[in-house]
Amino acid sequence: MVASTDNRTDFFYATLVALVIIAPFALVIATGWVPEGQRGNFIVLGHGVILAVVGAALVLRAVYAFGFRQALKLAAAERNYSEAA
Repeated sequence: MVASTDNRTDFFYATLVALVIIAPFALVIATGWVPEGQRGNFIVLGHGVILAVVGAALVLRAVYAFGFRQALKLAAAERNYSEAA
């Protein structure tokens, strides 16, 4: 069986896209159980939470990628241990 994604980056973005597409639909369905006067607030706050989660995921992904690149640079750098005694 072949995976639909070859690496983890593709899987991350596919999952993020699925979250962005499915979450508003789930929010609207969940709004059906909220009392009539609070539905507007529930939808607005719910969309705010969705945006916060997606934004945090993108920021964490960028920090992870940047940190990994920096760690590779440090590991590949030659060490200069000179003794001046």
